Amino acid sequence: MFRKSLLILFSIFVGINANAHGDLHKRILKVTEEIKQYPDSSYLYFKRGELYFQHNNFIKSHKDLMTSKRLGDDGDDVQFLLAKCNFELKKYRSSKRLVDKLIRKQPKNPVVIRLLADIYFERKKFIKSAEAYEDVIKYSNVTYPEYYIYASKAWYSTNSEEGVIKAQMILYQGIESLGNIMVLYNQLVSNYINFGDYSKAAEVQLKVIEISPRKERTYLKLACIQEMQKEYADAIISLKYAITHYESLPYRIKNAKFMKEFYSELNLKKQNLERKI
Repeated sequence: MFRKSLLILFSIFVGINANAHGDLHKRILKVTEEIKQYPDSSYLYFKRGELYFQHNNFIKSHKDLMTSKRLGDDGDDVQFLLAKCNFELKKYRSSKRLVDKLIRKQPKNPVVIRLLADIYFERKKFIKSAEAYEDVIKYSNVTYPEYYIYASKAWYSTNSEEGVIKAQMILYQGIESLGNIMVLYNQLVSNYINFGDYSKAAEVQLKVIEISPRKERTYLKLACIQEMQKEYADAIISLKYAITHYESLPYRIKNAKFMKEFYSELNLKKQNLERKI
């Protein structure tokens, strides 16, 4: 029950919330009226605390959750949402104390471990954060690309040779597990550029081009990498491919204002590179 409830709560935290802020405000007012009728209801305070959290009012959410707890509801759902409030309020130590209690009960709960990983990251304990993110991957029934990206960023933030290697390895692991996911390849390219390994960045970018349904921007990215390598002739060829793919687009797409600006950007960059040869 604990795990199921937390998964429901987790949908709030990853933004799966169909209620606009205006609707949330109405629901908060409704629960507030109910609290006036039943001022000793721990459930109503928890319910309003949830709504305040969704409304990004973490101070009021925290206050309601503490009231719910004082009225007798000290369940795991209250503890977890309190931990989330403390995290959002940058009270990382308080958040971790609550998370530690929850993890002792269910050490393989990926929802709670994800919060622990976030706490470690904010406290700049990057190795612990990366390891926790990897545990999220290990214990999740369904994994998402962002889990691998968070783990990669945490490993990269260790600023160590081992961390750099692991930052890339976890992304390749994600690709092996989930398939050709564009965001994972893009993160690989970004990491290689940050490492200064432009050859490897270009190699991965070629794979991005291969799997991209639209190629004009991916060729531009390749041209930028080749420019970093001072391979100006190759960069010009990539820009010519980008221009060709742009010109093959349906008229209604390439005639959009932002696409016309993109086309101008391609030609200007090509002219600048031609001057370098």
